[in-house]
Amino acid sequence: NAGQAINILNDLQSIGVTVVVASTGNDTSTRTGMLMMQFDVSLAQWDNGNRTDKFTSGRKHCIESGVWCGRRPLGYDKAGKSLGATYTINKTGELIRKAFKLKLQGMDNFRIMEKLSSLGLDVSKQQMHKILTNPFYAGKLQSSFTNNEIIDGNQPPIISWVDFLRVQDILSGRTGVYKHQSETPRFPLKRHIK
Repeated sequence: NAGQAINILNDLQSIGVTVVVASTGNDTSTRTGMLMMQFDVSLAQWDNGNRTDKFTSGRKHCIESGVWCGRRPLGYDKAGKSLGATYTINKTGELIRKAFKLKLQGMDNFRIMEKLSSLGLDVSKQQMHKILTNPFYAGKLQSSFTNNEIIDGNQPPIISWVDFLRVQDILSGRTGVYKHQSETPRFPLKRHIK
């Protein structure tokens, strides 16, 4: 932030500290040197903002074109860059397909994780949830660059969109396949009456 940088330069100058730019030799001991340094930090802020705008525009264009340009999701191999990127399902992807199938059968996440571990894929509880809720695995893309709108991606799906939505219903408890109990007979919740 140019404003903060200029304030810091002024604060340092007020206590007798001179800042010297190693690459140019400019320093804050003179009015001209201070002006040049203020100009440099302002120019740097403009350049960073310009790069951010180009980056954001490029990412948005890729996603709108159906190409994921973020970090490669677990279960896929990636070839190429930007709009030329292509994805293929790898061996881990086949295990993730199995995880979705097990979830459709009503298996809880912990048992799915145990099953995957026995087949050579260890994932944390958080990773398991992220996998099961990521539309990428159903051939779709969702990103803040496009206001979280669901877009058809060019990657091969591990699970159909219909089955992916069924998994989301199971996870949210709307299908009756999985039901969360707030109380169990063995450990009833204590109620305090005033």
